[in-house]
Amino acid sequence: MTAVIDVEPIVHPMEIVGPLTALDAMPPTHVEVLACGGPDRGDDGAAVIAVGRLADALPADVRTRFVGQLDIDDLLAVPKGAGVVVADTALGVDPGWIVEIPFSGLAGREAGIRPRSSHALSIPETIAVASIIRGHPLPGIVVAIGGVDFGLGEALSWPVASALDAFVLAIADAVGRVRTLALAPSGN
Repeated sequence: MTAVIDVEPIVHPMEIVGPLTALDAMPPTHVEVLACGGPDRGDDGAAVIAVGRLADALPADVRTRFVGQLDIDDLLAVPKGAGVVVADTALGVDPGWIVEIPFSGLAGREAGIRPRSSHALSIPETIAVASIIRGHPLPGIVVAIGGVDFGLGEALSWPVASALDAFVLAIADAVGRVRTLALAPSGN
């Protein structure tokens, strides 16, 4: 015996506000990962390679941008309430070693780590000016790997190539911590 149940479908009236765009379907950005460097300049391309490996595994509310040389405009484009992870190669760090510095720890820093891709202004100066223009400190972390070979057409040096997996993990870890801060109820 077969029973047939005749049930009318429930129809919920939808209020149409306007056409949906691709931007409407995107989640808000909580973290921007800015990969600095040039892939055709040896170790200077380490951040571009590392972020490229990581990009597909990041949550939907994390955006990646390949910026070459970090500029104030890159930081000003970060949405309100979002944090930043800057991935770069640095001088002043042993080749292949990975360092992490919160943006707050870069204020007033004169010596030590010098990211290779910032020629006009150093990263501390760039972050300070962007924070002044934004009207509040920008939450973020710089994750850098020490480099040795920066010549045009050079491949990654052995110390950087062998530490690339650890660099990817360090960037992912920084993204997770910045994202947790951005999602915290107190907000930014």
